[in-house]
Amino acid sequence: MRHSLPRGGIILLALLAMAPDADYLLRLISDTFYLQHHRGITHSILMLPLWTWLIYSLLPARRRDYPAMPWLIAAALALHITLDLITSFGTMIYAPFSDARIAWDLVFIIDPLFTGILALPLLCALIWRRRARVFALASLLFMASYTGLALIMHHAAVTIVRQEQPAADAVDALPQPFSPFRWQLVASYPDHYSRTVIDLLPGFPGSGVLFPDSFVRRFSGDIHPSGELQWQQLPAMRSQPDIGTLPGVSFYRWFARFPVLLEKGPDKLVFGDLRFGAGAIADSAFRLEINLGKVTPKAWLVWHTGERSAIR
Repeated sequence: MRHSLPRGGIILLALLAMAPDADYLLRLISDTFYLQHHRGITHSILMLPLWTWLIYSLLPARRRDYPAMPWLIAAALALHITLDLITSFGTMIYAPFSDARIAWDLVFIIDPLFTGILALPLLCALIWRRRARVFALASLLFMASYTGLALIMHHAAVTIVRQEQPAADAVDALPQPFSPFRWQLVASYPDHYSRTVIDLLPGFPGSGVLFPDSFVRRFSGDIHPSGELQWQQLPAMRSQPDIGTLPGVSFYRWFARFPVLLEKGPDKLVFGDLRFGAGAIADSAFRLEINLGKVTPKAWLVWHTGERSAIR
């Protein structure tokens, strides 16, 4: 029985840490089917024991010979699920018994700074192999420290939106890319949402220094320091009369956490989700476009690339 994990086992675990995203293959069925089930059953903590057993049983004998391998497989999968949970996208950790999308709202969906502090020590470990363990521990320490900072900043952001919008039914703070100090503040009311973006430490550029300012601003719109907040109001999807009878609405109500009306015309309605820049970015991702038509209304989901997927 082996007591040290061979190099091949380490590579295997690294690959397994990405395994839950195999649900990307669902796009072969359709884009909307993929979006409906992404971060679903492959990301479920309830299914984690089954996935661990299945993967372990498929390993060759020389891999199963390592006593801690089942626990390491479970840890690799759990790490992936946890890193998805800390984002604002949402993860169905209780699938298949619930399609609720749980999000801890600590890190943006793609955060170059967080990715960098996690990956750089691991890259150093590949170059200076004799100190690989030290670099691996440093990566975990940096990751935990960044997450802890994000938790503190999230609490501060939520406190500010409560103070600024005391009459709101609910308040949220959504992380923005490039800096752990930038947050979208959202106040929910019966018929609308109020939103703004705050920078709790304006002098800290974060990873935004690596990109053009126009590129940085297109993710959040205008960013304000504390004390100079400018709130934008957007009509909530639920404020539109008879909205539940239209195609695509049922799906979008499930997917979007903060669905707002972006455009209303005699023959078209456009909705967006505040999580993905609706109201701040003209071509925000995951918009719902409903063509009212003269006979049968039709609905499309508009992706960030402009690609359109028909939905019912």
